[in-house]
Amino acid sequence: MALPLISIITPSFNQGIYLEETIHSIISQNYPALEYIVIDGGSTDNSKDIIKKYEKQITYSVSEKDKGQSDAINKGFRKATGEIIAWLNSDDVYFPDTIQTVAHIFLNNPELDLIYGDVEQFYETGKTEYYKVNDFEPLDFLSRVSIHQPSVFWRRKVLEEVGLLDENLHYLMDYDLWMRIFFNYKTFKIDKLLSRFRIHSKSKTNNKAPGLYLDYRKVFSRFINSYPYNQNIEILKILRIYDNERDIHYTYKQQLPEDILNKAFINYIRNCIIQEYTWGNTKRVNQLIFHKQSPLKIKNNLLLLIKNNLGVGFLKNKWKN
Repeated sequence: MALPLISIITPSFNQGIYLEETIHSIISQNYPALEYIVIDGGSTDNSKDIIKKYEKQITYSVSEKDKGQSDAINKGFRKATGEIIAWLNSDDVYFPDTIQTVAHIFLNNPELDLIYGDVEQFYETGKTEYYKVNDFEPLDFLSRVSIHQPSVFWRRKVLEEVGLLDENLHYLMDYDLWMRIFFNYKTFKIDKLLSRFRIHSKSKTNNKAPGLYLDYRKVFSRFINSYPYNQNIEILKILRIYDNERDIHYTYKQQLPEDILNKAFINYIRNCIIQEYTWGNTKRVNQLIFHKQSPLKIKNNLLLLIKNNLGVGFLKNKWKN
């Protein structure tokens, strides 16, 4: 049987220091049915020279101003013709046999729509960490970003059905996409390292960027809005942690059990409290815990309350004011 055509998209902007390593990790695998697309956002460093250096191994490339990472990736998606699709950011890399591994699993399992694997996180210091990705479990998935994007591959037909990335999201556009896929399609976890995720001082998601947390709130709000008769939406609005101005919702073939929804709802509120604590917003933490509409039990958050009002959170807030 013929190997499936695999399209890999690399979005990049002024990442010349890492871009060549990313490109090399893809083309050096010598996969015979590879479509490689590089979308550069009009870089002013040496990125264009690097892309030109590998132009014979790159199927399509463009360097022009865009509206951000999501826009760049979507440009690549629109150009892609492969049966299998993925994107690899310009500071991450694949392991040497990743594409062959993915291709053969899809080839031998035609019922699978998406596969994903483990990730090795690596730092500027040389330190590495094995990031073990769990098998998909709804409550875990809804409570945190548990699927690591560099090691995810899916069939193009899925993208055609669920749509492209939301270009209004700049941090968790992948989480929003997974929300549309994982509950509706056949997914499979590989117990194998597929990619290396670089953590460095200039990476967008470094230092727990506030935008990351705010995107999480938008995505979860869309999820909870997918259950329009759920009274939890009104509670989130009262607590001011519901963010869904465009009234977006997801379409699911099967509804989740009520107990899972309620647990995910509680976890979401607690995550928002921890985020506010991280930002030093002492008053907001207290409001979210003590509000008469809050479903949280104070005894379960006692330690956080003490730390917030007497410890780090208090000091951060005092310094900020």
